[in-house]
Amino acid sequence: MQNNTQNNTQTEGLKKKTLESSVQVSKEIIVVIPEEVARTHSMVAFGREGSILRVAMKDTEDIAALNVLRFIAQNQNLSIETYEASEKVIKDMLGQYSSAEKAVSAVVKSFKEEEEEDIGKKRKESATEIYDNIQDAPVAKLVQVIVRHAIEGRASDIHIEPIEGKYRVRYRVDGILHTSLTLPLDVGTAVVSRIKILSNLKIDEKRKPQDGRFRSTETGRSVDFRVSTLPVVEGEKAVLRVLEKDSGLGKVDKLGLMGHNKEILEQKIREPYGIILMTGPTGSGKSTSLYAFLQILNQEERNIITLEDPVEYFIDGVNQSQIKPEIGYTFANGLRSILRQDPNVIMVGEIRDGETAELAIHAALTGHLVFTTLHTNDAIGAIPRLVDMGIEPFLLSAALREVAAQRLVRRICESCKKEAKIPTAIREKMEKELKEISEKDIEKYNIDLSQGVKFFEGAGCDKCGKTGYKGRVAIYEVVGMDDKIHSAIVDHDARRDVIEKRAKENGMLSLKQDGLLKVLLGLTTVAELERVTEGSRTIGGKIDDVSNEDEEREEDGTQKIDEQETEEPYPDLMRV
Repeated sequence: MQNNTQNNTQTEGLKKKTLESSVQVSKEIIVVIPEEVARTHSMVAFGREGSILRVAMKDTEDIAALNVLRFIAQNQNLSIETYEASEKVIKDMLGQYSSAEKAVSAVVKSFKEEEEEDIGKKRKESATEIYDNIQDAPVAKLVQVIVRHAIEGRASDIHIEPIEGKYRVRYRVDGILHTSLTLPLDVGTAVVSRIKILSNLKIDEKRKPQDGRFRSTETGRSVDFRVSTLPVVEGEKAVLRVLEKDSGLGKVDKLGLMGHNKEILEQKIREPYGIILMTGPTGSGKSTSLYAFLQILNQEERNIITLEDPVEYFIDGVNQSQIKPEIGYTFANGLRSILRQDPNVIMVGEIRDGETAELAIHAALTGHLVFTTLHTNDAIGAIPRLVDMGIEPFLLSAALREVAAQRLVRRICESCKKEAKIPTAIREKMEKELKEISEKDIEKYNIDLSQGVKFFEGAGCDKCGKTGYKGRVAIYEVVGMDDKIHSAIVDHDARRDVIEKRAKENGMLSLKQDGLLKVLLGLTTVAELERVTEGSRTIGGKIDDVSNEDEEREEDGTQKIDEQETEEPYPDLMRV
């Protein structure tokens, strides 16, 4: 009798709560309610805090479902917190029940049955027979599961790679790779072949890299996947870039452009001619920024043409062309051709050689606005790099309108953001950096320092997969060209130190300074800023700039921010 009373209080008398959208659930939590029971009563366990289990239900007053929850609560010594959810939300979350495990098991079983049928038979399969085998439902279903979890888990890339006699599936979420699934070698090989079929690649060609593309509508929305295969020692690796139009084509305000940087870029991209140059390593978001700028300029009166390798996002009203070096259609040749297409705005995906750089400069000097990218570590470094490519300083000075560098840092999850305790040495270092930023620039970021310098971190919750981060934001270093910098390029032969001095006189903020201001806004953490700008040895984890002496003099109770075990897979994605 006492138990019944206790269990009643665990499910009744609670304030009714709702779950507006589906969330990714870790395997350990979702299996608390058996799949068959969950489907029968339309309910899913989606979170746990201590002894409190959160359960989403289609009907929070369903007596039969509540009795089941009381039984689970009694047997596992839990308290149940119920959330009302729509039928669609429940259906989406029910799809997370062991789907990967079932798909892998089905493929393995299918392979074993085929092996038993072929015992004693030695034959070499033709390409047609390979095609037929991997069209089999279990393999196709497994690929669907991998793709669906990538979309639902906000992954930007999927890596399917052979390693030590098996295949592993890794997802890049917010810039960090996490292992989520391990496949037997023959299953992984079949999965890669299935992906090659979807991408119209040659499935029997495993000696050289191939590139392709396919589209999926697994989650009810259309998502493109750019596929690249690469022969490696143990087999063939496939990497899929997830190209979701809604997330890829953002607005300038959402990119992370603020203050002085935003003012310069918005001014320069509206000039009638010249070069707008974005720099940074692969994956730093350069193309996303350029797409956002093109959307601002995408008006009926402008003819906008792009040369890309490859075309990542399709923009209505923009003429996009993909280069094909294997047939001689390079950036340089393409640029020559599109200049005869009467363009107003040109986007060149990347300057890779002196010929392309020279053509881009001449296009800018003949009345065209040219957007392009270059791989350098910072914005200032792009100018001497172009001179090294053979561009005359006086031509570069006349053509260049703005150079910007950017990186991507992970955003703090808004659902679990809290103030962070920072080691003394790091706090002093950040405050010293802050003194080099003018009060005027700080005001443009709407930062109030009257209450002192505060830093933030994510505690880790169900919405961010216990990482403390959700999404990414860009940090920028923007150099707007003016007479001082033009003369530095011409008179001093593009010397880096002279240009950098003039740029700082004009109020240029470095990548780290822009990032620090975003740390103070609570957008990201000190650890993430250090990782991206200085290369922390732990990915988004401990701040390792603190020496042993500094650590010894830390106050009691002070912890390094964002500590986490990097070996643990990302809980938002499936695990087997």
